[in-house]
Amino acid sequence: MSQMAIKAENIWKEYQIRHHFDAQASSLKEILNSPLKRMINNIKGISSHNINEPFWALQNISFEIEHGESVGIIGRNGAGKSTLLKILSRITRPTRGQLTLFEKVNSLLEIGTGFNAELSGRDNIYLNGSFLGMKQKEIKNQFDEIVAFSEIEQFIDTPVKYYSSGMYLRLAFSVAVHLTPELLLLDEVLAVGDASFRQKSMEKMKELLHSGATIIFVSHSDAAIEEICNRVIYLDHGKILSDGPTSQVLGLYQKSINLE
Repeated sequence: MSQMAIKAENIWKEYQIRHHFDAQASSLKEILNSPLKRMINNIKGISSHNINEPFWALQNISFEIEHGESVGIIGRNGAGKSTLLKILSRITRPTRGQLTLFEKVNSLLEIGTGFNAELSGRDNIYLNGSFLGMKQKEIKNQFDEIVAFSEIEQFIDTPVKYYSSGMYLRLAFSVAVHLTPELLLLDEVLAVGDASFRQKSMEKMKELLHSGATIIFVSHSDAAIEEICNRVIYLDHGKILSDGPTSQVLGLYQKSINLE
């Protein structure tokens, strides 16, 4: 019997978009195009109003992911991909619906997420490991491998605020994939970095899959999705348009783009 990793049931996520306008405006467009006028009116004490417009970033999202699956999430910008990953990583909560996680989550949604800029690379490795509930001895056992994989040995004791985006990526990715992930969430993190590191990262993700880890991977690279994922969820305007085998769903996605 298969072991469940994630169960999402009727997930909805609402945000409020605030529109600001003053009482003397002839139109909403006038105010949106006149920030200086808004500032002057505020100084003069002329009344203004805010209108909150609901925006549903996710609508009725349901799926199940089994332990050991590698699932890609695709869609145009604004489709809801990053919002979904933030809910899966418990950064934000759904407005409605139920999410159940059956495995320990390690997420890398932005370069340097969870890093303290004032601390060195060395200290941040231990800091991230503690966030994941690991003991100092467990982190120490992985430390040399993390540093070697990241290829930043020379700068490991330098505060990460001095790192380039590529150095941030290499260390953050190395930490994420080495500190015993059961469920790994990745959001476009391989878009930064050189080709050789990207390929090494892809091989590491394959290694994790062979060891039984579950991977959720957001990418605009069809080639990366095809190489890593055996299943794809296609989002559009916050809804699931398709959920199935990688080649089938990517084909549908490419067809929709070509029709535009």
